[in-house]
Amino acid sequence: MDLILIRHADAESGASYADDSMRALTAKGRQVQEQVARELHRRGFNPDVILSSPRLRAEQTAWITAQVLPGDVPVIEVPELDGGYALEDLLKRLLAYLDCHTVTCVGHEPDMTLWTNLLLADDEKQVSSFSKSGVASLRFEHGPQLGAGHANYFYSADDLLLK
Repeated sequence: MDLILIRHADAESGASYADDSMRALTAKGRQVQEQVARELHRRGFNPDVILSSPRLRAEQTAWITAQVLPGDVPVIEVPELDGGYALEDLLKRLLAYLDCHTVTCVGHEPDMTLWTNLLLADDEKQVSSFSKSGVASLRFEHGPQLGAGHANYFYSADDLLLK
C-alpha cells in the first residue's frame, strides 16, 4: 500500500473564529491546492480513497484534491485525523483499507510530520516539517506499520508548483 499524507492548504486566521475547526481555506489556499493536486495527478497520483480530518480546512483540501482527479474518488471524514489522536489509532482505521493500492490522509501539523517520521524505516531520511499543502508518500510492503515505510517522495507546494 502507498500511504499519502497531505497537510491542509492555507487557511484563514484563527483570530476571527470562535471554533478553530470551522476555519476555511483562503482563496490562495484553494488555488494552490488545486494546482498541487493537478501536478500530483500528472506525476501519477491516483488514490483509491481520501480520508480527511473533520476540520473544515482539511475537508476542503480533500475535496479540492478529489475533484481534480478522474472518476469519483471518495472523501471520508475520520476523527483520527482531527489532531490529538495517536498514530496507532490511525493505523487501526487503515486496516479497513488494506485492499486499496493508495490511501490518502489529509490532516494537520504537527501530526503529519510526526507520523511520517514514525512510519519511515530507521534508515530513511527524516522529514523536518510539512508546509501547507505539503505531501509525503510512503510505501509499505504489508500495510502501514511503525518503522516499516519507505519514502516515495516528499514535496512542498513550492516543489510541485515550480516546474
